[in-house]
Amino acid sequence: MKKGILSVLMLLAGTVVCAQRPSLPVTSAEFAPGTVRRQARAEERAERNARFIVRQDSLVQSRNFQFLPVSMMWSPRMQSQIIDGYYYYVGIFKEQLQVHMPVVVGRALTYNAIANFDTDSLSGYRNEKNDTGWKVSFSAEDETGMTYAFVFTIYRVTGRAVLDMISDSNLIQYAGTIVANDAMPRSADPAPPMKRGASGRLTPEND
Repeated sequence: MKKGILSVLMLLAGTVVCAQRPSLPVTSAEFAPGTVRRQARAEERAERNARFIVRQDSLVQSRNFQFLPVSMMWSPRMQSQIIDGYYYYVGIFKEQLQVHMPVVVGRALTYNAIANFDTDSLSGYRNEKNDTGWKVSFSAEDETGMTYAFVFTIYRVTGRAVLDMISDSNLIQYAGTIVANDAMPRSADPAPPMKRGASGRLTPEND
């Protein structure tokens, strides 16, 4: 009889201990404030990246953008060089093209000339979308009759842009990025002659 009573008491004591055992906290690690903030920032980055890709697509399709180079490589030995001038560009303005780009003439070890022209005659303009971005290609002539072929490879995710500019005398590859055109410059001259107006401000002579 005593053994039976003792067994019942032990069972009840174990039940009380189990009932008093602390429960797990309601807020787990996955709902901690730091984790929530990290998830929110990751979502914001993903949204920014998605907007950036849409913007890249829109720029290319608008046929109204500028390519800004930061480095260049040229044949025959595929030498490379950082471009340290901020005013070099290729501008596509719907049907008009403006070019102000460093080039290499002869066997120079650095760029030693400027391709500087504008034209409203673009031939064979094509933009093709692929898995990584866009391929834009066309050809144009400068004032001397020299024909240039332009092939842009534009990467949607990273924004990197590569331009192959090919002429009878040279093949040069530029790396850079594309940006929207704010307004079409009057010419491809990065430093036009200036005049001082009635207000005392300097403005281009042709304005």
